[in-house]
Amino acid sequence: MTSELILLASGFALAEGPVVHGSGALCVADALAGGVRVLCAGGGERQLLAGRKGIGGLVVHASGALLASGRTVVATELDPPAGREHGVEVLTARHVTGFNDLGVGPEGQLLAGMLRYRPFRGEPAVPGGLRVVEAEGTAYDMPGEVIWPNGVAVAGEWLYLSDFATGTVLRARWSAGEGQELTPWWRSPSGQADGLAVDAEGAVMVALGSGGAVARVLPNGETAELIPMPSNFVASVCFRGAGLERLVVCTADNTESPQLGGCVFELPAPVPGAPVPVAAIPLPDLT
Repeated sequence: MTSELILLASGFALAEGPVVHGSGALCVADALAGGVRVLCAGGGERQLLAGRKGIGGLVVHASGALLASGRTVVATELDPPAGREHGVEVLTARHVTGFNDLGVGPEGQLLAGMLRYRPFRGEPAVPGGLRVVEAEGTAYDMPGEVIWPNGVAVAGEWLYLSDFATGTVLRARWSAGEGQELTPWWRSPSGQADGLAVDAEGAVMVALGSGGAVARVLPNGETAELIPMPSNFVASVCFRGAGLERLVVCTADNTESPQLGGCVFELPAPVPGAPVPVAAIPLPDLT
């Protein structure tokens, strides 16, 4: 482990969906073991959504709530009241086996990757989709084929979406209120493309799954850099810090200390991250 790499947390079965809350806390899901671990800004840790498995994505809402994927998308406060420990459902869809990664559009739209098969059960692959929920609550699906939707973000005029099943990042011109077609843009050297985040120069940081690294991909599709990690599986990334100058990387394991299990690492980002909007979709009363 290099001197620049800091271990923030360990003991995950599969660390996923990192997001920085307005309180400064870093929230990370455990997609396989279940729940969300909240690494508080002042130290200490709390648990949310205990037992909820399949959380592949987390986003922050303008109200301060946290939205989490899974069989449905739910909202929870960081300190939920009694009886609301499992969150409140905010998004469902017919013929969908679950929602994987989540993102936010420039006007607070919720971007939700939809699965239509259960890959961890060995079911045959079926194309999924990307649902966009507008701030006023209306929704539409982006055209274009994606099988296993993963990392999703908007950078300038482009929306980027990983397809883990094909190892590609898809791209579509972003136009609020209408779906432009997603088409293949970049192919992962590992054959897997997992979570992603966008930096201030419009480059896309892509977790390479079993490639054990993070790729920095320029807007022209050129791979500018590969950042190796001490892991056999790198799942997701985000930026944090006052200037978003730190890169957070989530993994399923630690090759240098296997007893630690899945880990959350932090290191200096090649380029600071772009600010991530908060979701503004309607929520039910959480109190």
